Amino acid sequence: MALFDQLIQPALDSVTKLIDQFHLSPEEKAQAQQAIADAAQKAQADAENYNVQLNSIAGQNIRAEETNNDKYTERARPTVIWMGCGLIAWNYGIVPVFCSHWHLNPVTLPDAFWWTWGTVVTGYVFSRGMEKVAQMPGDSQITLPLGLGKVSNTNKG
Repeated sequence: MALFDQLIQPALDSVTKLIDQFHLSPEEKAQAQQAIADAAQKAQADAENYNVQLNSIAGQNIRAEETNNDKYTERARPTVIWMGCGLIAWNYGIVPVFCSHWHLNPVTLPDAFWWTWGTVVTGYVFSRGMEKVAQMPGDSQITLPLGLGKVSNTNKG
C-alpha cells in the first residue's frame, strides 16, 4: 500500500483538483471524476498485486535456498555470527592479554558493526528458537505480537 499511498494517490488528487478548475458541465465533470475514481481503484489493485508478487518472489528465493545442497549457504548466517565473535574476541581478549608487548592495536569497531551484528544475532537466535518450538511433537505454536503471524506445528509425536 505504500506505493499507492505515496506515489499514485497524490498524482490522482492533483488531477482531480485540476479537473475542478475547468469549466465543464456537471455531467462532464462527474464523468471525469468517475474516470479518476476508476483509475484510482485500478492503481490500488495493481499496487496490491505488486506487493503480492514481491512476496511471492521472496518466498521463491527462500525456498530455493532451503532446497539448495550448498552447505555454505546453509551456514552463511552462523558464519557471520562466528566472524563477529572472532573479531570481538580478538579486540577484547587476545590483543590485550597476549599481544600487548607487540604493540598491536585492537580493530576499531564502528557503531554500524554493533547494530548490524546485534541484529543478525538476534534474528538468527529468534528464528532458530521458533523453528525448534515448531518442530516439537504435539500441538506447538507461537503467536507473534502485533499480528505478525503464527508459527505452528500439529505433529502428533
